[in-house]
Amino acid sequence: MKHSSLYRILSLILPVLFVIVCLFFGDARSELKGNRTSAEVQEFVDKAVAYARTHPKNDALSAFSAKTGEFNKGDLYIFAYDFSGKVLAHGGDQSLIGKNLLKMTDPTGVAVISELVRIARQGSGWLYYTWPNPEHAGRQEPKNGYVVKIDENWFIGSGAYGSAEQNR
Repeated sequence: MKHSSLYRILSLILPVLFVIVCLFFGDARSELKGNRTSAEVQEFVDKAVAYARTHPKNDALSAFSAKTGEFNKGDLYIFAYDFSGKVLAHGGDQSLIGKNLLKMTDPTGVAVISELVRIARQGSGWLYYTWPNPEHAGRQEPKNGYVVKIDENWFIGSGAYGSAEQNR
């Protein structure tokens, strides 16, 4: 009799515990991937565009490359390139500054910087690609990036890690 009561109690408690654990780890997993929406990315980039257009270029590039500050939120950071593919600023990986990445492709074959240059020349737009996530030890993760042309010489952007559907 004692065993059947114990089994009955466990059969009631275990499903509830299972749901609680799934909810907890489901939230943690989505937090790790980032819960940024396209609207958040666009708002973040628009704020950086306003900054770039009202401050000296070198000041803006320094602000965009800073590890902390208003333009670096961990998995959400600003990057800047010139139209030849040279990195001018990068909040996620300062070691890229000064390098020309025009011919770089991601693991899926997307010519990331070349495509971002093409999109920025048109004014602004989105690109789905794979990029190292600084919040996850540089692990390659899907990213939905948004870029805006500052002037005829350079553009800036940012992006949300995760699937394209997740970022909508």
